Amino acid sequence: MSQVAYIVAGLAVIGAVASWVVGALFYIRTLRAISATAHSSGLLLRAIVAWPFVLGRLRGEPAASAAIVNKALIAFLACLTVFVSALSVATNLARVYR
Repeated sequence: MSQVAYIVAGLAVIGAVASWVVGALFYIRTLRAISATAHSSGLLLRAIVAWPFVLGRLRGEPAASAAIVNKALIAFLACLTVFVSALSVATNLARVYR
């Protein structure tokens, strides 16, 4: 039974890495789209320093990419939560069966 928990933990790590990569790529895409707009002087700096506070000001392509970044961030945190939970279950089951 602990082997199943270790498999789930491994899959959660793979999911966390994948969502982090997707989030990083779309973050770069968002920053490029912001810099391509005409009124991007302070918006780009705000997007780098304080990401959550700039999301309401984005329109068009930057907003679409930012939505994907936010979804990837949530997926990353969910995968980390599943990883920690599965690892806890695996270690507890390994102790019980000894």
